[in-house]
This record gives sequence, C-alpha cells and structure tokens, in this order.
Amino acid sequence: MRGSVRAFFAVLLLALFPFFVLALGVGGVVAGLTIGHRAGMYVAILAAGMMLALGLALAQALRTRLEPPSGPVLTRQEQPGLWRLVDELAAQAQTRSPDEIVLVGEINAAVREDARALGLKEGKRYMMIGLPLLAGLNVTELRSVLAHELGHYGGGHTRLLAVSYRGAETLGLTVSRLDSGPARWILGAYAWLYAVVSRSANRAQELQADAYSVAAAGSEAAASALRKIATMDLLWEAYGERFLGLPSLAGRTPDILLGFRNFLDHPQQRRIVAEIEPKVLDNQPSSLFDSHPTIRRRIEKIGAMPAPPARPDQRPAWTVLADPARVVPAAEARLYIKGELGPRASWSEIVRIAGAASAARGAELLAGAGRESRAAPGGTLGELLAAIQHGRIDQLMSPLLEDGGNPEQAREGLVELLGDVIVCALIAQRRAHHELSWGGGRLITGPQGELKVTELVAPAVRNPALVPQFAQRLTALGVRMDFVRRPTAAPPRPAHPAGGAEPQLVGVAPEVMAFKKNWDVLVFDAGLLLVPLKAGKLAGQSLAGAVGQGGHAQRKRVTGLLELGQAELFGQPGVRWLPTGTVLGGDRKKFLTGGGKIALRFAGGETATLRTQHDGGYESLTRFLDTVPRGQPVGSR
Repeated sequence: MRGSVRAFFAVLLLALFPFFVLALGVGGVVAGLTIGHRAGMYVAILAAGMMLALGLALAQALRTRLEPPSGPVLTRQEQPGLWRLVDELAAQAQTRSPDEIVLVGEINAAVREDARALGLKEGKRYMMIGLPLLAGLNVTELRSVLAHELGHYGGGHTRLLAVSYRGAETLGLTVSRLDSGPARWILGAYAWLYAVVSRSANRAQELQADAYSVAAAGSEAAASALRKIATMDLLWEAYGERFLGLPSLAGRTPDILLGFRNFLDHPQQRRIVAEIEPKVLDNQPSSLFDSHPTIRRRIEKIGAMPAPPARPDQRPAWTVLADPARVVPAAEARLYIKGELGPRASWSEIVRIAGAASAARGAELLAGAGRESRAAPGGTLGELLAAIQHGRIDQLMSPLLEDGGNPEQAREGLVELLGDVIVCALIAQRRAHHELSWGGGRLITGPQGELKVTELVAPAVRNPALVPQFAQRLTALGVRMDFVRRPTAAPPRPAHPAGGAEPQLVGVAPEVMAFKKNWDVLVFDAGLLLVPLKAGKLAGQSLAGAVGQGGHAQRKRVTGLLELGQAELFGQPGVRWLPTGTVLGGDRKKFLTGGGKIALRFAGGETATLRTQHDGGYESLTRFLDTVPRGQPVGSR
C-alpha cells in the first residue's frame, strides 16, 4: 500500500510538470507586463521564450520510447520448458507473461514494459535474464529470481517504472537545456523532489515483489539467490581477469559459462565468498535515490515472510533451457565474442596455448631489450644472466621502462620477463607446459613437477651473487644457456601518407563505426587515421568487458598502437587516412546514452559518418572538426 501511495505521488508530480512549466512561463510574462517599460518587456520576452523551449523539450521527452533490449531472444517454439516455467510463475502472480524473453550479458534479471499513456495503458513486455546467472544460480534460485521479476508485473510496477523512466527523461532533458540561473535552480529542485518520491516507490515495490519470490521458491532459495547475486559481480570480474584474456591470446573460442561454473565451484572461490559476503552486505550504500533497498534489508524481510514447503533443485540454472550445449555458446558468441576467435577448444587447451604464447612474448621482449641496450648483445639466456651478475639490470631494462623507470621497477619487470625466458625455453624442449587451475589461473608443470617461476628467479635478480647457483639450477632443469627467443621479422612499412613533417597526435577515439567497419581512430592535427579493429581484438575486449575489464583491454590495445612509430603506424594493412584539407565541413551530434557521431563532407561530394559510444572518443572527433580551416562550414545540431 505504501508503495502504491508513493507511486501515485510520482505520477502526480509528473502530471503536474506541464502545468508547472506553464505557470513558470505565464508568471514570467505577467511579471514582465506588470513591471512595464523596457525591462518588463525583456522579462516577458525571456519568459515566453523559456516557456516555448521548455514546451518543446517536454514534448520531445514524452515521445521517448523504451529501447527494446538487445540480445538473443528465447522463443516459445525453441524453449518450451523455460516458457512453461515463466507461464506458471506468471499465473501465480496473477499477471500475463512477458511477450519476449531476452538473454543479456550483465549479471542481472529485469522486466520492462513499453507502457503508454503515462503507464496507464499496457504495452509490450520484456523479460531480461543475465547469461551469467544461468551458471551462477541453481534451478530453484532462478525460479525465485524470475518470480520476483514477474511480481513486478503482478503489482503493476512495470507500468509505474515506465512513468518513472519518462519522468526522469522529461526532467533531465528540460533541465539540461537551461543555462545556470533561477529557472534551472527551480527545475533542478523539482527534478530532485521527483527522484526522491519515485525512488521511494521503487524500493517499496521491490519488497512487494520479494513476496512473490518466496511464494514460488521458498524463503531459503530467495535469500540464497540475493546473496549470490550480491557477490557474483566480484567473482565474474575475477574470472575475467584470470581467464577471459586467454582466448584471444590462444586464438581459440572458449565455453565461457561452463568455465564460470567451474570457477565458482572451486573450493578457493567458495572460501573467498564466505569471507567477503558479510562485508559486501554490510557495506552496501543506502541513499534516497536508490531504486532498491539494501540486500541485507531484503533478506531480513524475506526471513519474516510465510513460506510454503519447497523442494530445492540444485542443478545449474541453464538446465531449464532446451539444448543448452547449443543455445549457450550461441548466446556467448553474440553477447561477448561478437567475432571469430578461432576453433572451439577446452579451457585446458586454451590455458596451454595462451601460456606458451605469453611466455614467448615476454622472452622476445627481454631478448630485444638485451640487444637494444647492448647489455646482452645476442639476447641469449647466458648473456642475460651475465648482465644480472655484473650489475647491469638498469641498463638491460632501460628500453622497456618509461624514462628508465627506477631500480625497483626494473627488478620486478626483470623477474617476470626472465621467468618467461625460462618457461619458453622449457616449452621449446617439451619439458614444461601450462595447466589449468580454477583456483589460481594456471600452473606451470616442469621436469620436476610444479615450477614456481617467481620463487626460482627472484632471489638471483635481487642478489646477483646467487646467479652462478641459479645457472646451475637451470642447467639441471634442462634449460640451455644459449637459448634465445627471436621475434618474427616484421615486414617493412611504407611511410605515412601525410607527407612532409610528421603530424602531431591530439586525441584518440577507440572503437568507432565508420564505412560499415570498426576502427580505432587516431586524431592528428593534420587528419584522422582509421586503424582497422580486428575481430579478434574486439572479441577480446568484449570478453573483458563482460567482467568489467573492457576499459583496461581497450587502453592496452590503444597503448600498443601509440607505441608504434608513425611510419609503421601509417603503413599497417587496411588503414585509412582522412586529411583535414579534404574536409569541407560536417555535423556533430551527441547521444544521450553517451558518445555521439560526426558526419563529414569531403571534396568531390563524398560523405562519412563516424559513430562512437564513448564520450572521450566523441570529444576527440569533435576536436578534429574544430581544426577545419575557417571559412569551411561546420554545422552543429
């Protein structure tokens, strides 16, 4: 009841908003006429203009429609078992089932309804199920989660959420179009009041929906699902950091959900969850603007609800799907990979291949640094150890550290890279390999069992007097002192097409869609360089993005481009150079959801539209427009 009253006030506030706008404008006009003279005329004109601008913003916002969720749609024909479950839970909630069930990549489940007439008229219903939940929850817990979401339908919450959405959109657009001043302050206060009232209603609705969850699956399953979801984000992130960068390195396609399930079931993760779960629940922030009560409060309320007897089903939640061995990989490919990584392989094979590739990369780096610094002219292991023994670590590592780094950074980097050299040498002789460990990532098995490389290498790096004994130990393991990993020779690159003096880099716009392809765009003072974004790299970023590491993967990729010389950079296969001198003008448009696009017009009538979802990338592209010489028309809309 309390939630319904709060929702009523939220709807009332939104319904009164047009009258508030009208009163603000009319009041200003009346005040101006009352004042009279020139000052009053200015006030009246200003108020009328403000009322017109606010009215246009209001009309545009009220026409805003909910975007359908993006992801694989699970139809009734393909997934009859899942739909039977949803229909059963909908009947218990005394509501109609959703029109579509969509898999999404986030750790979440939600419902949406594209309601009309301020939420009073029903619209198309969507249910979204986060793919990781199918691995992290059991069948009973999934039943609890779905019942909770359908409880929102049963309580009419989704129509009210549509009102909240439109209200927030209306007020946000209107306030954003005003400059600083009394009108913005007043409307900002109105928007603040609306947010407080509407979010309070949302929190009450969540507790009401939990009652449906308990009725469908029991209080134990309902509380267990909430606790798991509270910590699953952290575990998904840890899983991504340890494992989801390996498929791109190995050139193999993994079973992402199966790996996540194995990761969660490992005793190490179970111990971690037992330690962090109380801290996560106790430290959840609580604010007037939160749409959900804290999980701790929800669990307490669930424990006090009457619960029917329930028989738990401990099978993984993906067993509710028909043919999960086909459906789940297809969903992974669409939500996370979005390209071709290579043939499908087991995680054990992926770890073995990626581990060897990573060791080879590190060994190549250290050999190259030895040659460049002249501390180890041939790059062999024996020369590297001699450089360490004679105190030339800083010289050896100088090509790999920015501004030479510091001694501690040099030693830490050398421990890692020298370990790569040793592992690479043993792999080359088939005396070592990487093994999968869901508890720690990967293990290295050598001639005498598990090889703890850091413990083997670090003492000699930190105390050069131990290098002779270290060399003897390596020889006993079968490592040759003349081993060197030589990089594959890179083909010569042509000079960049800008000609003359090298252009200066002024910005970067990663992951831009243009000419029906994905690019990383480097913004120079003389033009734009479009570097093709290969499917494998985009897939790696998508995998990392699923666990919150997309930004790190993107920065690592862009940093690799920036480390190239300009001749090599401009000479990469498939790059496109768009010089500033050929641009006649362009338009720019910022997206409300983030990022934006620029539409360029070139001499000869050609056009090109560059789109990005990243605010920083959009700003870099707009700076390019600002470099167009004066006299060339640059539009803005």
